[in-house]
Amino acid sequence: MQTISPNTIIAARQRLLNALGSGGHALISHNRETAERAVAGELQFHHLGIRYYQIGRVNIDWSGPQQRHQEWEAQLNRFFHLPSLATAYVETGEERYAEAARDYIADWIRAHPTVDGWHTASYDNTLNLSIRMLQWTLTLADFLPSPAFSPEFVTHMLDSIRVQQDFLSVHLAPAANWRIAHADSLLMTAIALPFLPEAEDWRDVSVRVLNDAFYRQILPDGAHCERTPGYHHWMTDVYARYWQLARALPELGLCMTVEPIARMYDYALATSTPNGSTTGLHDCTARFTGGYDPEIADARAAFRRTAGLPETLPSPTQCFPDAGQVFLRDQWAEDAVYLTFDATTWGGAHCHLSRNAVQVHAYGRGLLVDPGTLTYETTDPKMCAGKATRAHNTLNLNGWNQSYADPVNTRCLNLPGYDLISSCYEGGYWPGEYNWGFWGGHGAGRYGQHFRTLLWVRDRCIVILDHFTREHGGEAPLLESNWQLSDGPITVDAAARRVVTQHPDANLLLRFPLTAPGMTLAVHEGEHDPERGWLPGDGGYTPAPQICLSAPMTNSVVQLATVLVPFKGTQAPELRVEADDCPDNGLLALHLRWGDGSTDEILATPRLSSAIDAYANLITDAALVHLHQDAAGKLVKGLVVDGTYLRPYTADVRDEMGTFTY
Repeated sequence: MQTISPNTIIAARQRLLNALGSGGHALISHNRETAERAVAGELQFHHLGIRYYQIGRVNIDWSGPQQRHQEWEAQLNRFFHLPSLATAYVETGEERYAEAARDYIADWIRAHPTVDGWHTASYDNTLNLSIRMLQWTLTLADFLPSPAFSPEFVTHMLDSIRVQQDFLSVHLAPAANWRIAHADSLLMTAIALPFLPEAEDWRDVSVRVLNDAFYRQILPDGAHCERTPGYHHWMTDVYARYWQLARALPELGLCMTVEPIARMYDYALATSTPNGSTTGLHDCTARFTGGYDPEIADARAAFRRTAGLPETLPSPTQCFPDAGQVFLRDQWAEDAVYLTFDATTWGGAHCHLSRNAVQVHAYGRGLLVDPGTLTYETTDPKMCAGKATRAHNTLNLNGWNQSYADPVNTRCLNLPGYDLISSCYEGGYWPGEYNWGFWGGHGAGRYGQHFRTLLWVRDRCIVILDHFTREHGGEAPLLESNWQLSDGPITVDAAARRVVTQHPDANLLLRFPLTAPGMTLAVHEGEHDPERGWLPGDGGYTPAPQICLSAPMTNSVVQLATVLVPFKGTQAPELRVEADDCPDNGLLALHLRWGDGSTDEILATPRLSSAIDAYANLITDAALVHLHQDAAGKLVKGLVVDGTYLRPYTADVRDEMGTFTY
């Protein structure tokens, strides 16, 4: 193609940045260390921390032999170092930064000769291509004052961009984040390099795809269709950018509207822990300790400010029914108590097999946690282990995995002082190994149905009731109830079924008052074959205690009860817990007696599906009841779920069955 004037390239990129306004600076990230290392021939690898590898600046093996890791190959070919080199060059004018950028780009082009309109490289893919093109396209204008980016080299680079983006334009992914990433790359290139002969075609196809994905991939509750917070944040950033472009450049034909993006930001905020980290739900990486990071909250506030929406925070209690996820906190503060409940409707390969799992973050620390993403490398056994049901705070049979089946009858009730969530998973348990899918098949599994109820009595405790059913007959499978704690010491009293974490600032008391017959309590930490008790750490995997209660499930139905008490400091509250499991009707009664003399009593029927009728001096048609009494025996507060009366505490019978406090 003919030589393009540098001023033409610079003016087009500036038009794009002007259209993006204040959001333009966040389009690509950078830091100076990355630039210095890149000049020295070292590129960074983000996985369990950041490490740098010496690869040189010429004759690079772009297949990534240093690591032989899926993500290293991907990151190597995505050119994440290029924005840092561009920023360093703009800020200093030192030619070494531009020369390094030219060397990396030129060597990539050398190693990927075009064959029939594309190069052949098994390690590269269209997602790598789309991200690489963003880095090349959006930094090119910064390097043009440098002699290293001669007119001949720029023409050579533009020719490669044309080949790569032309290939991408006819190989668009049909769904999920790849589809949006592909269209994003094409449209940014078309706007930043509008003089390219193919730019108009790229713009037309990418706008159609982005508009389609905006209405097809964003669920009504605001979650991205993959139901994975980390990928959702990426998609939110993309669509907030295109909403801005739609306002500034209406001729593009983009159809992004405010309300869905506002809901996307609400979901992003809900899925961030009180310290600002993304929660470990599914393919995410969580930070369990550390100071507050305002990035997500600031991005939401900036969008709402630009859109003319109030910057007020949403309710601290948020349920996303289409995603099947609930996020609860007692306040918007760094020391908040924060709970998650995972009844996720299936969103594809980035989801984990973790239905009915819970997490607890309190007083600045992750306490009961989800491992999130351990690794994407399928040759590492921790890849499958981290996505498996056994790695999450839920139940399984034989250590096997859940299936893709969606939970049913999920509901979330929020009343003053109370939150109640319930959900039922009934997709069975399977010995097949799950990585990006059950590639080897599910195997011969067993039917199992897990109904879980979580009751959070604010400022007191979290009560979890499990009702598990298996099919009659056959050999008794092993029932497991797992509880993954963050790394750190714990004390265990197996006989009393009591566990307490031993962090210096905030902790969790776990009590197991009702277990299956013969159920034993064990701790698994940093184990191999099978992989158990691991969390992602800085520079490697971190051993962390996983509490496992297990027993052969000789009965076809089992009820379990767990009490969780997050607390500040190191002194666990004094608590005695007793449970009655009435065999005639399955009624479960929990009695909590605290060191200050106060008590809590919880009554619940199996699966909350029938009336309690009579228990002790109580008569009610409710399915669940909570009573809190002070040390003098005076009733302080109570909760009725799915009922109309509770005698002797309510005088009247309500006209309609419902849930209420008194």
